[in-house]
Amino acid sequence: MSERPLIGFYMETAFHYDVYKNIILALQASGHACALVISDVIEASFVKEMVEKVKTLRHPDLPVFTLSKLVSERVVLPCMVSPYYTPLLKGRARHHVRALYGLAKDRWGHAWWNTFYDLILCYGDHTQEKLNIAGTAVTVGNPRFDDWHNLRYDRSLVQALGRNRKKPVVLYAPTFGELCSVPHWAEQLNALQSRCTLLIRLHHGTRLRPSEAASRALVDRYFRKNIVSGAGAFPLLEAADMVLTDNSGFLFDAIHAGKRTVLLEWPGLKALLESDRTLSDLHSAEQQARKKIETAGSLKTLQTLLENQSSYRVPDELTVFRQRYCDKFQDGKAGGRAATAIADLLTRPTPVNFYLHSLREQLFNTRA
Repeated sequence: MSERPLIGFYMETAFHYDVYKNIILALQASGHACALVISDVIEASFVKEMVEKVKTLRHPDLPVFTLSKLVSERVVLPCMVSPYYTPLLKGRARHHVRALYGLAKDRWGHAWWNTFYDLILCYGDHTQEKLNIAGTAVTVGNPRFDDWHNLRYDRSLVQALGRNRKKPVVLYAPTFGELCSVPHWAEQLNALQSRCTLLIRLHHGTRLRPSEAASRALVDRYFRKNIVSGAGAFPLLEAADMVLTDNSGFLFDAIHAGKRTVLLEWPGLKALLESDRTLSDLHSAEQQARKKIETAGSLKTLQTLLENQSSYRVPDELTVFRQRYCDKFQDGKAGGRAATAIADLLTRPTPVNFYLHSLREQLFNTRA
């Protein structure tokens, strides 16, 4: 084991490991010690899925700690990487690093809690410009997409779907909660199946939260045999001719992958975005994307788009959008850039910025 400072990677969902994986590999390659920190004080269904994920990892040099153990033993790590700040992490590390897990819902992603970070790893200039608090934000690209650019994923599903393909493959990846399209589109998408091979990738919130029971029931009713949530995002993206989503951050994955992406709409959606009921609004990145990509408010519109699939070409303005939002570099080396930025942070004294740390404490005491 390296004698360098231990870097913890905080997880609240199994998906967070995918966010971190290529950063961890790059850090380990340069001799840094890393560990996963599982939050075991959240909903049991999320903890269970994380534990099951860890069991599948062939990564013997990556120890796993529970957050409750760190708290009970008053362990303070030299550095903690997390996708967002939570009071559960207060006092658990000398340095805090944010690794983005997505771009949707700016009201949340660009909120006040970003002041708790000494370093924020951004996909592109959009986030870097929004979050560059006292010089803490750096653009590295999207480390998770290193596997996409370097073809490091299981392609067996792609090959299976490619055999005897007679219809276009459509991937439906909705979000959860009030901004989810499932209640408004499930029956219509069921009717679309005669024209395509439909694959359903559910958000982990839909799969695991008790509040999402109604949406799960609709999915089970219409799409029980279409659900492919256990498959990785990249083989699904490669296989898909078209991606349907709503207000999910997955739309940025689809744009990043160069896929034709269609955002589903329904009566009442605009009112939700104009109110404070959700974390999204008309200025949020996923809503700005509506100006760049196609939308569908009816089955007829969606059928027309599907019929014209073979003639689709990614517009130039979407290519510019992809670079600014999804990944500035798109070269498969984001994990290495992120690791270099973290290693550099660890050479600096603590605190990095006295004013910033004072502001953090004031904010925490005000909001806690």
